[in-house]
Amino acid sequence: MANLPFVVDGCGEPAAVRIEVYSGSSDGGSLDALAYACPDHPEPAADAITAAGFTAAAAASAPGVERRCGDVHVFATGALAADRPWHPRWCDRAGCHQRGEHRSRVTDVDTNRPEASILTVGLAQTTHLAAEPFVTLTATESTTTHRVVLSIGQARVLRYRLSTLTDATRYRRR
Repeated sequence: MANLPFVVDGCGEPAAVRIEVYSGSSDGGSLDALAYACPDHPEPAADAITAAGFTAAAAASAPGVERRCGDVHVFATGALAADRPWHPRWCDRAGCHQRGEHRSRVTDVDTNRPEASILTVGLAQTTHLAAEPFVTLTATESTTTHRVVLSIGQARVLRYRLSTLTDATRYRRR
């Protein structure tokens, strides 16, 4: 993390301590990140956080949470997010802020047979932190391309409807 120069970078041992990183005080500031440290490194990590101008509050790691010493999770709504662009986990991270939109890799709907249309699907989301992701479906027929944008809710319903329709083709009259 560029603005938190951790002394423990690269330790990689299993973390036992979660350090909450606040801009301002821990009782009235903004929770900006969670940093993780092994039993040997909570003090150097907290010192590095304090030296970077943040407040550190240590707590035991939650049971079942597996992190490594030096791992940092930056919250998209915190003060640190402005210094480090946030991307959804599915984003391809190429040119998002120039075009104002996160995009996943486009997936072809390929049957390995000649088809009348070439279909591709992908996820997209504007770079505004409160934006909801959406599904893009693009159909290309000879020289014409059509793009349909679906909300996640519409995509879920479409998945169900397509499943029902394709299942109906299995049962034929004899």
